Amino acid sequence: MNRKQLKNKLVQVIMGLDGRVQFSDYVWQDVRLQPEYWSKWLVFIYRLGRINLYYSKPHSVRKKIWRKIYLKLNIKVTEGKLNSHLPASAYIGQGSKFFHPYGVIINSHAYVGGHSVFRHNVTIGNLGQGSQDSPRIEYRASFGSGSTLIGPIHIGHHATTGANAVVTKSFPDYAVIVGVPGKNIRQK
Repeated sequence: MNRKQLKNKLVQVIMGLDGRVQFSDYVWQDVRLQPEYWSKWLVFIYRLGRINLYYSKPHSVRKKIWRKIYLKLNIKVTEGKLNSHLPASAYIGQGSKFFHPYGVIINSHAYVGGHSVFRHNVTIGNLGQGSQDSPRIEYRASFGSGSTLIGPIHIGHHATTGANAVVTKSFPDYAVIVGVPGKNIRQK
């Protein structure tokens, strides 16, 4: 067993993981990608919560301990320092980057594909009043600062949402969405 495998095994035992995910691959690769200090913290806390929620052995003491650690970090750093909301139940694909992670609000039922780019004050949410219909955004999407995506919409891969755009309907792949309400300005 080499050093990396031994480290992974040790982390799995400490965290009570069930073996479906490698902590170093799942967490540290994404943390290293982040462009700034607080982005690294945001992604680390999100991935820690996601591992605890989906990959820990159920009903273990370790799961309960790591859940408390996650909740404390989430309250103090993600919500307190960064004024963001990034629940562990939301899906954010591997390789996504958060430039200036302040004020990022993502609904717990949202799906965002991998290698997406977030800027500050991005909101991805539902319509409210108990609705769980949240946006589904494919991989390599880019969100300008202040952009808002609301409701049961589908945004294709490689789509770009401009600054302060409000998106309430679906758009195809490679769309460039700007304005209020959002319009695709990409020429065919």
